[in-house]
Amino acid sequence: MAGHQSGYYEVAIGKRAVYVRVHGLASMNNCLCLREFLDKLLADGHGFIIVDLADCTGMDSTFMGVLAGAAVYERLGRTPGIIVVNADSSLVRLLQSVGLGELLLIEEKPFKIPAMEFARLEEQASEEERLALIRAAHSHLIKISEENERLFGPLVQVLEDEMRKRGLAVPE
Repeated sequence: MAGHQSGYYEVAIGKRAVYVRVHGLASMNNCLCLREFLDKLLADGHGFIIVDLADCTGMDSTFMGVLAGAAVYERLGRTPGIIVVNADSSLVRLLQSVGLGELLLIEEKPFKIPAMEFARLEEQASEEERLALIRAAHSHLIKISEENERLFGPLVQVLEDEMRKRGLAVPE
């Protein structure tokens, strides 16, 4: 199953942080499992996430929207700290292009992830779940800037129309 997705995630929970390693292309085809993992950990009170992009070959706007959603998750009046590490200049440009530099700390110095056991997340999303994920991720990006509204607003509208056609609930 992982072959057609061209990317995957490994995660570990440390004493002070949750670590996410991105391998290959981070995209709408493989990031529902990551969003579900982050949502659960944030709901459980974990407040510090380190995202390692050393092995990331690229990312799409859905993945960036998942990061934005995690960055604005609020629990007990606090949002989590999210640090992106080991990103090459092209990935930093992508993150900055949608305004994620305002929500995440992007560490420019090399960062060594501590030795720990990582588990691979498995993607098993239905088409309906994927539609909802892509819509939610882009809705998070739209909230960052007017430019993102211009870029992604039409996509969100198309996704919402498709969700309605399929009889799926469209959140307000």
